[in-house]
Amino acid sequence: MIIAVIPAKGFSRRLKNKNMITVKGNPLLFYTIEYAKKSNLIAKIFVSTDDKKIEDYALKNNVEIIRRPEALGGETLILDVYRHAFNSLDYKNDIEAIYGLQCDHPDRNVVADDAIEAFRFKKIDVLYSKDKMGKRNGAHFIIAKNILLGDEIINEKIITDDCTNIHFIEDIKKAEKNLK
Repeated sequence: MIIAVIPAKGFSRRLKNKNMITVKGNPLLFYTIEYAKKSNLIAKIFVSTDDKKIEDYALKNNVEIIRRPEALGGETLILDVYRHAFNSLDYKNDIEAIYGLQCDHPDRNVVADDAIEAFRFKKIDVLYSKDKMGKRNGAHFIIAKNILLGDEIINEKIITDDCTNIHFIEDIKKAEKNLK
């Protein structure tokens, strides 16, 4: 089983309350939740958060919560957030991989099920995305169970998704133009 984990911390250094900033009438978190819900291959969706407002929004949208400690709320390695999520679940044996979906990419272009099928077909440890300039982004990050358990990454695949990576107000304007 593949589960989606949406990391959505309350604090953001560059753009205050970024995950709940409104883009075309909805918070960034909305677009990532809806993206995950469109998948036929994602079995469950979780929001990993340290923030009550984000938690309430996720629950209102029928998404389960993984409450993460404050230590994972600042500038933290994203893999640590996904490992925490994995270790918080009771049914780890059933999980094949975690599909990490960061909120700051509301205009993703790659279909989730296509990314999952590429991950499964190639039998890789990690699939992640970059933009057309080759810069890594958090739009897609699929991590196999063995990596979550601490194995070294040996096989990885990179996909290109030239979606907006929101860090500043001007990025929101770009994403709004791209959202249909």
